[in-house]
Amino acid sequence: MVDAGLTIKMNVDNGEEMSDETILQLLSTSELVQSLTQDFSKSSLFHIWRILALAEIPFIERLNYTQNLLDYIQKTYATAVGFSITGKSEDLLPCYNAMLIEAFSKLGQADLPLVKTAVDWILNYQVFGRNEQTSWQGKGIKKYGGCMKSTPCFIGIAKTVKALIYYASASTTKDVRVIDAINKGTEYLLQHNLFQRLSNKEPINNHILDIAYPQSYQLNIIELLDIAFMAKRMNDAGVKDAVVYIMGMKIKDDGWKINYIYKADGFVSFDKRGKRGEWVSYLLAKYLSQAV
Repeated sequence: MVDAGLTIKMNVDNGEEMSDETILQLLSTSELVQSLTQDFSKSSLFHIWRILALAEIPFIERLNYTQNLLDYIQKTYATAVGFSITGKSEDLLPCYNAMLIEAFSKLGQADLPLVKTAVDWILNYQVFGRNEQTSWQGKGIKKYGGCMKSTPCFIGIAKTVKALIYYASASTTKDVRVIDAINKGTEYLLQHNLFQRLSNKEPINNHILDIAYPQSYQLNIIELLDIAFMAKRMNDAGVKDAVVYIMGMKIKDDGWKINYIYKADGFVSFDKRGKRGEWVSYLLAKYLSQAV
């Protein structure tokens, strides 16, 4: 049985109009929404994983829980330069900055000054190719990983491209620099066939071919196909290997199963292990419909 939260998403994708009464009725009867809004913790990063999940369900910003969580994130993670996991500007990490831009954009908050500030950080400092240099001197990038080394972090680039795509579609501010960054970053991802190392065509990391939803720190094939779909590049040669892989993972009942669940306080998987995943099956079928 399809959860009411997925029904809302499907209706929105199909351009179906819903009354306010219908929307609230679906939100109130969704078991997934109930699981996402029944608890709140101040433990590390709970709020990030929870807001990322909530952002996947249209109209959920109408709930008080979502508004309270947005307020908390603004007070806790927003800085003078963008979103930081510690609330300190120097600790800003590209992937987390991007994920929160994406969530805020999906939740109707793209025009908030703090979101524009986070986007400006990307435009000023994010690299989208090898051997590029950044002028950003924040300590977090050096402490937590090789975000901006000669071979930049693939996760950071992919999540940044996805964030900019959703920001561009939601913001009333139209900035050609955002479009240029999307195009440059997308080309970088396509050069890697979305998930492969240039050197040997092996998967870039251990989780990139996971079928899992919603997103977590672990970048996966669903996010990468979402980028190709939103950029209308599903027929690009750089997507072919990803499509072949996904088709090979299809199960007998014309769908897909998840094979990974991220473990973190606040993270909730939309599908359960061991049976057809309604969310991942819907999303992957939607993406593949553009690959003709």
